[in-house]
Amino acid sequence: MVKKIFAILVAISALFIGLHMAKPVDAASAKTKYVTASALNVRTGPGTKYKVITTIKKNQSVKVTQTKGSWDKITVGSKTGWVSNTYLTTKKPALSKTMYVTASTLNVRTGPSTTYKVVTVVKKNQSVKVTQTKGSWDKVAVGSKTGWVSGKYLTSKKPAAPKNLAAGLKTVGSNKQLILVTSNGYNTSSADIHTYEKNSKGQWVPVLTATGHIGKYGFTANMSEGGKKSPIGKYTIGTAFGRKANPGTKLPYRRITSDDVWVDDPTSSLYNTWQSRQKTKGKWKSAENMNIPAYTYGFVINYNTKRIPYKGSAIFFHIGTSYTLGCTATSETNVVKILKWLDPKKKPVIIQTPIQELNKY
Repeated sequence: MVKKIFAILVAISALFIGLHMAKPVDAASAKTKYVTASALNVRTGPGTKYKVITTIKKNQSVKVTQTKGSWDKITVGSKTGWVSNTYLTTKKPALSKTMYVTASTLNVRTGPSTTYKVVTVVKKNQSVKVTQTKGSWDKVAVGSKTGWVSGKYLTSKKPAAPKNLAAGLKTVGSNKQLILVTSNGYNTSSADIHTYEKNSKGQWVPVLTATGHIGKYGFTANMSEGGKKSPIGKYTIGTAFGRKANPGTKLPYRRITSDDVWVDDPTSSLYNTWQSRQKTKGKWKSAENMNIPAYTYGFVINYNTKRIPYKGSAIFFHIGTSYTLGCTATSETNVVKILKWLDPKKKPVIIQTPIQELNKY
C-alpha cells in the first residue's frame, strides 16, 4: 500500500514538473521580433478567423508576449493582438532602406503623430531613407534633416523616370539652354531644378536634375520688395559672380569684394543695381551686402530690369540649403556645375513656375 501511494505521488510530481516546464512557452518575457512580410495582419485571436485589428509593415518591430503554435501574441504601439509567426524573425533588419513618397506633398514631423511640429515637406516620388518604424509612422532621413512621416504614403517601388518637362514648351524656340525651376503649387519653398540643352535635331536633352529652394512663401506673380517670394516667369541670365575666382563659367564673371552691395531701396535711382558701397554712399538708404557665403557662387536672374520701384530686387541663383528671401538656391556643387555649363552663345534662359502652370510657357 505504501509503495502504491509513493508511486502515485511520484507520478503527480512528474506531471506537475512537466506542466511547470511547459508554461514558459506562453508566459515567457516579451522579446522583440521583426516583420518579414510586406504587410501583416494583427488579429484579435490566434487564427485567420479572428478580426483584423491593424496591419503592420515589413521590418517593423513588435514585442512577442505569448506563443500558441504558429501564432504569436504581440504588442505594437498601443495595440495588442495575434500574428502568424511565420512572418516574424528575431534577426534585426538593415538600419535603413530607401522608400519613395506617394503623396503629392508629405509633412515630415518631429515625432510619430500629427501633433508634432512639421520639420520640412517632401514631394511625390522623392526618395527618403527609413531608419525606424513606430506603428504606422516611419522615421526618415531626407537631405540633412530627419523626422517622422506617415508610412502609408511611402512605397518601396521606385517611380518611373520623370518625363521631359521641356518638351512641348512654346516660348523657348530661339534658346538652346534652359533652366526650369518648378514647385508643387504656390505655397511651398521647395523646388525642383532641371537643366536642358537643345541638340542638333531641336530636341531638349536633360543635363542636370536637382532639388532646390525658392522664397520662404513660394512663388508669386505679383512681386513686392521684402515679400520673401520668388518671381514666376521667363528670364534671361545676367552676370555670374562669386567670392572666389571664376570657377570656369563662360558668362561674364564678377568677383565680389567687401565693398560690393546690391541696392534694394525702392526710392533710390540706383534701385536693383550692383554698386560700390563707398562710391555711392548717400545715394541709397538700404542695400544688400554681396560678400556673404550664399553668394560664394551664383548668377543674376534678370528680373525687374526696368527697375520699377517696389517690384523686387536682388533676384539671384545662388548657394543655399533652405528657403530664400526671393532668390533660387541649390547646393554649391550644383551651382558650379550649372555655371560651367552655361554658354551665352546658346541664349540660356530660366523659367520659374509652379509645375501646374508650365504649359503657359
